[in-house]
Amino acid sequence: MKIIEHCYITTDQNQKQLFSHTEEQFPCTAYLTNFVDHPQHEIPWHWHNEIELVLVKEGDVFVDLGEASFTLKKGQCLFLNTNVLHFMQKASVQSCILHTILFDALLVGGYEESIYMKRYITPLLNCQNLNYIIFSPETHWQKQCIVCFQKAYDFFTQEPKGFLFGIREQLSYICYGIAEHCRSAFTASLPASATAGQRIKQMLEYIHTQYSQPIALKQLAACANISQRECFRCFQTILHTTPMEYITKYRITTAMSLLKNTTDSITEIAVSVGFNNPSYFSKIFKKYTGFTPLYYRKTKNISFEKTL
Repeated sequence: MKIIEHCYITTDQNQKQLFSHTEEQFPCTAYLTNFVDHPQHEIPWHWHNEIELVLVKEGDVFVDLGEASFTLKKGQCLFLNTNVLHFMQKASVQSCILHTILFDALLVGGYEESIYMKRYITPLLNCQNLNYIIFSPETHWQKQCIVCFQKAYDFFTQEPKGFLFGIREQLSYICYGIAEHCRSAFTASLPASATAGQRIKQMLEYIHTQYSQPIALKQLAACANISQRECFRCFQTILHTTPMEYITKYRITTAMSLLKNTTDSITEIAVSVGFNNPSYFSKIFKKYTGFTPLYYRKTKNISFEKTL
């Protein structure tokens, strides 16, 4: 089956990832990610319905989940549960390469009412205490999960006879290993960060649909039914930035895409991303990227001196 290289993230207005599986009837996709191919050497904030497994093949990668952040080393593997908001960035001087598998839980569970889903998969998917697990080679059961991941990835690339069964089998072993060794988390009390995470998604949805219009802190807080102070706290706690800073960065990132992929004038793009004054837009664009919009459009594939 085809390995998708570069892993460029396409999202809807809510930053939920959009992608097509390599085989429509086999809901599983494998990626090879080299951060040198990504602007700012990062994968932006997003989430998706699929379970994600990431193995670090070269270098180090910084992972931010809002509730937690950490650096994965070469040889470590990350399990990300469904709908977990996450961000990744190269964290080493040398190259950073990831192998990733995303798959629908029904691939291993069969169908919603199956005994596999009821006994193992659904409790795992619904467990907000298990948003992520770092598999380390030093822990036996986790090492086995890493071996299973590598076997599944190799099935993708080599396509031996019956390889679809092989992929499903290895991913099933990983899910079973998590369910068996982390079962105590299924009944633990809900973390306080879960509520903040849901609020952030509501506010991101508002920003990503209304960014072309003026957005006040009062409006943003109201969409999540919280106070302005709580809105500010959620952004600082989960995304490590202020609401207004995030809005500006999102507008500039959107403008970068429009400059690359459309023939709209700079004035039209400025207005479309929420800047009524083209001169002010150019000033802010240069502040964030180090380049004027016109220079960025002409060069397109420049290596940034500044990062968003």
